[in-house]
Order: sequence, then C-alpha cells, then structure tokens
Amino acid sequence: METILEDTEVYSCIIDSCIGWMRKDFVADDLLCPMCGNEMMQEIRVLPKI
Repeated sequence: METILEDTEVYSCIIDSCIGWMRKDFVADDLLCPMCGNEMMQEIRVLPKI
C-alpha cells in the first residue's frame, strides 16, 4: 500500500529540548504539550494521511 503524504496542521512544543507535538485534530483544548506541559505553537508538517 502506498503512503500518501499531506501538509498537516500540528502543534509542537515551544521548548527546544522537548520533542512533543500533536496533530491539530487531537490536541487538547488547553494547547499544552502532552510530554512536558509547556505551551505549543501551530505549524505545518508533511505527514502520512490518516
């Protein structure tokens, strides 16, 4: 099966040492990083379509 990639809105942690991020569709309402609890910022990543 071929993997289809697409531009995807995500939120990533603002802390450089943290690798936490989530797709926009799954992010918590408070927009806090699930790994460290800091704020997250919106960005676009090319990810496999789900």
